Amino acid sequence: MAKTPEMPAEMPPNWGVYFAVADTDATVAEAQELGGALFMGPTDIEPGRFAVLADNVGAVFNVLQLKA
Repeated sequence: MAKTPEMPAEMPPNWGVYFAVADTDATVAEAQELGGALFMGPTDIEPGRFAVLADNVGAVFNVLQLKA
């Protein structure tokens, strides 16, 4: 995925893992109940509904509910 204009020029290339989930909103709520943090979303994008989360020790990951 190409860097977007709002990303700083000095931001290095990076990667992220996506987990397919049945319900993004429910997954976000459960993650927060368990001590996780929400960084972005839930947001609708072309493939489905996604969010960016971190677990209770700061590891960042994405969840994606694919469109039917």
